[in-house]
Amino acid sequence: MQVLVSVNSVPEAQLVLSAGVSLIDLKDTSHGALAALDLDVSKAIVDTVNAYRQQFAATGIIISATVGDHCTSVADLIQRIESRLNLGVEVIKLPETIWDDPSYQPTIAAFLEQGIRLIAVLTPASLSEARMAGRVQFLAQQGYWGAMVDTTLKSSPLTEMVSPLVLAHFVQAAKAAQLFVGLAGGLSLSHVEPLAALGADYVGYRSGLCIDGQRAQGLLTSKVQQLVARVSEIC
Repeated sequence: MQVLVSVNSVPEAQLVLSAGVSLIDLKDTSHGALAALDLDVSKAIVDTVNAYRQQFAATGIIISATVGDHCTSVADLIQRIESRLNLGVEVIKLPETIWDDPSYQPTIAAFLEQGIRLIAVLTPASLSEARMAGRVQFLAQQGYWGAMVDTTLKSSPLTEMVSPLVLAHFVQAAKAAQLFVGLAGGLSLSHVEPLAALGADYVGYRSGLCIDGQRAQGLLTSKVQQLVARVSEIC
């Protein structure tokens, strides 16, 4: 299992790189659950990660980025995706408000046909037994690279919003469909072991690593290091 950490600045990127985080996610952590990070800041972070890769021959690092909780049009969506790909972002995360909207699906399909790696972010409500299987099947058929569940509100952790059994079914279904599957949403260090037992490919963190548990605050070096150490011990 790998660790994904959302960052919003070059110093935060340097912090997580030095701690051994392999999945670097670009996100404006002060606005919304999947708010898009400023492009100039994003470029600076991508350049920082690339410099680290060259210096340490670190080939296992992946840069992902969110495109925002919503977009206004097809043209807006194309611009949001292409602008980040042009910076060197390797994986794009799309919220359910976008990937589940029929008006955007032909555009998304065109990116998938080009081999662009997209991760569909599902809400906890989408993991109900009646809907989950169909959603995972749809994503696999479309050619998505991955699927993850994340919460919109971070006041309660994912584990309190979705039962372990439902999360396990989601992970199993997504992996059976050959999707790169992740779990995130208000997680703390105590959630590492129970989530690792479910078999997800990665766990996503932000608020649980921040000052006072507030995602808009800065990352704490000690907590990032503890997270990486705990995951390394398990895996």
